[in-house]
Amino acid sequence: MRKINVITQKELVDSLLIQNCTAVVIDVLLATSTITCLIENHFQPVYAVKDNKTALDVAKKQHSPFLLLGELNGDKIENFEYPDPTAIKKELPEKAAIICSTNGTIAVEKAKRAKVLYASSLLNGHRVAEQIWKQGDDSSIILICSGNAGRFSMEDFVGAGHIIDHLVNNGDYSLSDSALLARDCFVHSKHIDFANLLVSETADLLHRKGYEHTIQWVIDHFEKMSTVPIFDGDRFIRKF
Repeated sequence: MRKINVITQKELVDSLLIQNCTAVVIDVLLATSTITCLIENHFQPVYAVKDNKTALDVAKKQHSPFLLLGELNGDKIENFEYPDPTAIKKELPEKAAIICSTNGTIAVEKAKRAKVLYASSLLNGHRVAEQIWKQGDDSSIILICSGNAGRFSMEDFVGAGHIIDHLVNNGDYSLSDSALLARDCFVHSKHIDFANLLVSETADLLHRKGYEHTIQWVIDHFEKMSTVPIFDGDRFIRKF
């Protein structure tokens, strides 16, 4: 029986211990919602990097047009677009995107040694769960909540519970204590139409920075996207 564990913030990730695991990075109110939207709207590949210096290094290696996005502590980085998922528009033909953020992309950096690595949000958690269920191996499933600069984030915990709820409704899994609590948190949050996310610490930060519209947009787009971003080498691509 496959085991599911939730790591409540990126700082607790041991990169060596997850090498044989299926991992999912979750940053509901910014990075992984933006990564999902980018791939859904034909930006591919998506480089999720730890900071703006690394982003600029990756940018120098691009030989065709690309989109550069980044924020630090909720503020837009100079010469970068803000990684607001509501601002992503369909791009044809496809082009690359490079994104750095305070929490989500650092979580990706810590998780990139995993056997398989997905990016998930409330937008696409149902599809990520489906792919994990279809995976057909016995690897442990590690759901990584990005958190908020070293602190717990409610919305990421809800996002982890979203995946767990779909998995246990379709198969038998062994849940850690954190996984059991995350599922309960998701079920409660969904029952109240995710109203608790509107008063989370991250929601307060986004409100102060002028991005309060993003919070409701993510809620309104619950399970509206089919994209499953999977980490391949050094970037995310579309699984399906």
